[in-house]
Amino acid sequence: MRKIVTAVSAAALSLSMLATAVPALAVTGYDSAYAGESAFVNISPGQTLNFQVFFANTGTTTWSRGTGTQVDLAACLDDKTTCNAQDVPESAWNSGWLSATRYASTVQTTTAPGALGTFSYNIAAPSTVLAGTYRFNGDLVLSSTGEKIHPEGYYQDATVGGTGTGAVINSLTPNTGTSNGGTNVVIAGSGFVCTPAFPSVSFGGTNAAVTSCGATSLNATSPAHAPGAVTVTVTNSGGAASNGLPFTYQDTTKPVFQSIAVAGNLITVTFSEPVCRAVAWAQTDWTINNISSGTTDILESGDTIPFPCTASKDNAANTATIVMPTNITPGALVEVTLRETVLGAGTNTSIVDTSGNVAAAPQARQATATAPETTPPTITSASGAVGATTVTVNFSEPVYCNNAGAGVPASWTLNDNNTATTDPTITAITGCGAGQLTADSAIGLTTSISLPADTTYNLSYAGGANETQDVAGNDLAVCNPCVTFTTGAADFTPPTMVDARLTNNAGPSSDFVDAGDAFSVTFSEKMTAAATTISIQDQDGTTGLITCGTNATCSWNTATTTTVLTVTMTAALVPSSGTTPGMQIPFNITAFTGVTDTAGNPPNVLGSSDRLVDYE
Repeated sequence: MRKIVTAVSAAALSLSMLATAVPALAVTGYDSAYAGESAFVNISPGQTLNFQVFFANTGTTTWSRGTGTQVDLAACLDDKTTCNAQDVPESAWNSGWLSATRYASTVQTTTAPGALGTFSYNIAAPSTVLAGTYRFNGDLVLSSTGEKIHPEGYYQDATVGGTGTGAVINSLTPNTGTSNGGTNVVIAGSGFVCTPAFPSVSFGGTNAAVTSCGATSLNATSPAHAPGAVTVTVTNSGGAASNGLPFTYQDTTKPVFQSIAVAGNLITVTFSEPVCRAVAWAQTDWTINNISSGTTDILESGDTIPFPCTASKDNAANTATIVMPTNITPGALVEVTLRETVLGAGTNTSIVDTSGNVAAAPQARQATATAPETTPPTITSASGAVGATTVTVNFSEPVYCNNAGAGVPASWTLNDNNTATTDPTITAITGCGAGQLTADSAIGLTTSISLPADTTYNLSYAGGANETQDVAGNDLAVCNPCVTFTTGAADFTPPTMVDARLTNNAGPSSDFVDAGDAFSVTFSEKMTAAATTISIQDQDGTTGLITCGTNATCSWNTATTTTVLTVTMTAALVPSSGTTPGMQIPFNITAFTGVTDTAGNPPNVLGSSDRLVDYE
C-alpha cells in the first residue's frame, strides 16, 4: 500500500495500512479497496487544510449519497478497531465533518461498482494546539448502520511544528529555473509574516535568499540544485512549513569533451555526461590530426556512437567511437578536436546532452595510438519470451551487421533437439545496422513461428567473414551451440502500476489541465510501447481522457526497458464530466488501454499499489 507523504519519518511510514489491516467484515453487497490518498500535511495553529482518500467500490451495490446505500468515512480510535468514535486529541479538529465521528461521505452522488469514491474532509488545527503529530484514523462504514464494510486501517497525519501563524502559497512565478540557481521567484499566497524576520523559503530542503516580503507575496532567489523537480515551502518565524508547490530545475551545464583513446583505426572519445547527435549527420564534428606525421583528416563517415538522438534522447552515451579508414601507427600522437558546426541560424556543435545543452567547442584532446584490438566478439546469452517471434541475442561488446553479406539470417539456427517439432528459422535481423553507422550489444532474430512455452533451444552461429563484427572489424566467433535458453512457462499475470507521480505542473493553472503538465507511471514489468489512452479522475469525480499522440506525448524510459511511461500534455485537457472545470491534483488513473506487457496482458489498474498522481 502506498502513502504519499510530505513530512513523515520512516518510522511513521512503517505503520502502513497493510501492517495494520484486519480481515474484512462482510456487509452483504458492500466491499471496498483502498486506492490512494493525498499527502500528509504540516499545519500551523489556526490553519485549515484538506485530506482526501480514494476507495474503489468492489462490491455489487452502488453507493448513493443521501439514500440507504450511502457509505461514510468514519473516524476510528488509535486501536484501528473501534470506529464511529474519535480520539480526544483529534476531536477538536472537526471542520465541517458529517458529525463528531464521521468525516465525510462520497463527493460523488453515486459510486457504481468498479468506480472510485472520493472522501474529502477538512481539519482545523486549534489555536492552542501543541506541537506534535495528530493522526486521523478511519474506515468505510455503511451510513445507516455504522457497520465497517472492509476494515483497512486508513489514516492520515497532520504535523504541528510549533506556535506561530501558518503560511499558504498559491503560485510560483516562474516555476522553473536553471540548476545554477539565481532565478528570482515570486511566491504568491497568504499569511506571510515579515517581522521580526522574513520567512524562510525552502527549495527541496535548501533555503533560498528572500529579497522582499509582504503579507501576500515574497521574492526569493532560487539556490543551486541538481536538475529535477523539488518542493518549495514557506515557513514563518517560529511556525510550521506551508503547503508545497513544485519547482523544476533545468539542466544548463554544457557537456565537456574529456579524453580520447586511440587503438588501430578506432578513436574513442569520452564526454562528461551522456550525449547524442542533435542532427542526423554532421560530418564536420571532428578534426583528427596525426601530429607525428603532420597530417590532418576531416572525417567524412564512420562516427558510430553517439547515434542521432531519439525523441527522448534515451540512446545518449558517454563515449563515441570514430572509425578511421586505416589503422593509425602505434606510438603516433593523435589530436582530436570537437569542432564548431553551422546548425540553423548559428554556429555550434551537433553534440548535445539529454537536456539539449550543446557541447562547448572547439575542444581538443590528445593521446598516443596503440595497436589495434584483435579480440573477436562472442555471444554471452540469448532469450525468447513465450509467444514472441523474436530471440534477443547479447554480445560481449557492441557489434554491427553487414546486411549486404550473403546468407546473414541463415547463419543463425535454433534447435530444440526434438525431432517431433519444427524448429523455427531466422527470417530477419533487427537492431544491428549495416556497415559502421550503428552498433549495439544486443540484436533481435526474427523467427518464423511464435515461440512455444517450456521449450529449450540451442542457438548456433556459423557466419562468415564480414557478416557480424565489432567496431574494430573483428568477426563474431563461430559457435555450435553458442548458448542455450528456455522460453519458460506462459505468462498470464497482468502488470501493475508501482509508482505514479506528477513531474511537471506548467501553469498557469494549478490543476492538471495545461499543455506542459506531465506525470510518470512505473510498471512492475516491461511493457509494449503501443498507442495508449489513459482515463483519469480527481477527488470530486471529474474525469478526463488522455490520448497519446492526440492531446499528449508519451515516452518510455528507454527503447528496450519500457517500464516507465512519461505523459506530457500537448494541449489543454478538457474534462469530460465532474463538478469543477479542472482536473484537480491529486487525481487517480482509472484505466489504461492499448498497452500490455510483453505477453499481451493489460495492466491490472484496480489491483495496482500506486495509481494516485500527486507531488512526491
